[in-house]
Amino acid sequence: MSITINANPRDGRGKSASRALRNDGRVPAVIYGHGVEAPQTVSLDPKDLQKAMEGPKGLNELFECVVEGGGTHKVLVRQIQRHPVKRNLLHVDLVAPDPNKTMQTMVPLAFVGKSIGVSMGGRLRTPYREVKVVAKPADFPGTIEINLTPMDIGFTLMASELSLPEGVTAIFDRDYVIAKVVKPRGKAKAEEPAKKK
Repeated sequence: MSITINANPRDGRGKSASRALRNDGRVPAVIYGHGVEAPQTVSLDPKDLQKAMEGPKGLNELFECVVEGGGTHKVLVRQIQRHPVKRNLLHVDLVAPDPNKTMQTMVPLAFVGKSIGVSMGGRLRTPYREVKVVAKPADFPGTIEINLTPMDIGFTLMASELSLPEGVTAIFDRDYVIAKVVKPRGKAKAEEPAKKK
């Protein structure tokens, strides 16, 4: 089901205009990209925006933004500014992507299950919480699920070994570890050769 939110055009620019919008319960935003002749400054209902960002694909959700008197654009959330303490939305960039061209995005990793190795006392290491992928906008996954259950002690899953949806490719300069089950700390020490005095 497609998500649609409404946007109102805004004329004022600068911090004071944005502050006034936020005081009125609106979130300042800008729309730019494919099919948008010039960047459009708009304001959004924060509840509608939050609902769009909490869709099945999270921040990779492609949704429709209907601008009053300014057309309809399929957009992605690309940059979010939040208050450092209150964490409420201060400003959002919405990009209208070319549906036929690939682009890069970060996708969260979802680790599920308990590995065999951890059940035997091993320690699970998951150094990354998201991976960079390239795909067409409509093909972006919301998360990449990784089943930890079959991972025994000594098992290592690399980025190049991820199971990804069709049309989605992980990109990296150097392959890197996504998940690894290492020996229990005490056992690893016990197996180390004694140092010569």
